[in-house]
Amino acid sequence: MKQKENIFSKTAFLSVSLLFIITGFLTLSYKQNKTGKMTSQPADMDNFKEISDTQDKTAPDSTRLHTYEGFNNAQTYQTDDKTDNTNKTDTSLKQAAVNEEAVPALASSKENSNESNVSANEAGPGINYSIYSNIGISIADSYVNIREDASTDSSIKGKLYKNSAAKILDSVGDWYYIESGNVKGYVKSEYLKTGIPDKELIENYATVRITVNTDGLNVRKNPETGSEKVTVIYRGESYPVISLMDEWVKIEIPDEKITGYVSREYVELHIDFNEAISLEEERELKKSQKNEITQKETGIKYRDAFDYTDEELKLLACLVHAEAGNQSYEGKLAVANVVLNRVKSGKFPDTIKDVIYQPGQFTVVKNGALSKQLKKYDSYSSKAQLQSIEAAKAALASENNIGNRLYFNEYKASVKKGYDKKKNCIKIGDHLFW
Repeated sequence: MKQKENIFSKTAFLSVSLLFIITGFLTLSYKQNKTGKMTSQPADMDNFKEISDTQDKTAPDSTRLHTYEGFNNAQTYQTDDKTDNTNKTDTSLKQAAVNEEAVPALASSKENSNESNVSANEAGPGINYSIYSNIGISIADSYVNIREDASTDSSIKGKLYKNSAAKILDSVGDWYYIESGNVKGYVKSEYLKTGIPDKELIENYATVRITVNTDGLNVRKNPETGSEKVTVIYRGESYPVISLMDEWVKIEIPDEKITGYVSREYVELHIDFNEAISLEEERELKKSQKNEITQKETGIKYRDAFDYTDEELKLLACLVHAEAGNQSYEGKLAVANVVLNRVKSGKFPDTIKDVIYQPGQFTVVKNGALSKQLKKYDSYSSKAQLQSIEAAKAALASENNIGNRLYFNEYKASVKKGYDKKKNCIKIGDHLFW
């Protein structure tokens, strides 16, 4: 009996001692964890990667996960779109990002971004990419053929002339698959210059202009709303850009020999590049050029002169300048004769004023451009303005360079509508007459 009691006592003593040791160890571990001097690492890097993969699958729409090649340890971190703060899931990632030279190199410059193999979608916020990184410029002596397939034996679809631009859609060996103008096809990569920085590309190969997208827009002397108003420009009018600011654009108005600032809110910016031409377009262009040559060779036809008042001359000259102020003298004369041909025709009103103001006929009447020119007429002094007056006078005096044609439109718009298929159409400058 005593032996059993001794065994029981020893067992109890050992149990109490063991419980005390375990309790003391857990208490020590808890205190050490709170002070940061000892942690029981909850997951190794492999486990961390597994956690990140799970987050990737369940991440809400308000966040995006970006993965980069090059981190020594874990490769995934999370960015909050709303705050642009980077929430690292492990402090080792922060150090990796600081020490890894490949990551900041991606955003070091636009030039470098053109050569990067990481797409803009993969790179995420804060990394700048050239918006023209997929643009190539023809460096052929004259032009490079655009072919149906990636072979010199393939049929030719069009031509990309020197300094013209193309959008690179894909590459196949030493060929690029491109799109330019109305042409898609393949060109030899050796004839396209790529990786051109945006600034160089625009300065050397493009023209920048604005078009007005509101009924009337003030042009200011300085880039602020309280500045002196120097003139007003109207919807649809287009002007060359001198410089860009955050909220203002400095433009040139050649006819008035002035420069000024307009609010970017009310204009559309256009970056224009020369584009490829298809074989069909080239044939039409040659045909139009032949018509122009024929027109010049046959000279101006004469008809009976018009009796007109000073007000009618003013109205006709202003219409010509509003419609064709940036065209050649021949283009201006042609527009004037469209009006006079309508006066002669039984299909239209029989006065200059009624023809011009006939509803739905001349866009410049509706958008206010004609009214603007009428207000400026007495101060016309630029070469283009005086040429418009000269063309109106010549047409009224009997000079006619378009025969009995009654219509005209911008050439590219005319081609889209099929007016270039009309037998009597002729192209003069940027307009088609028929």
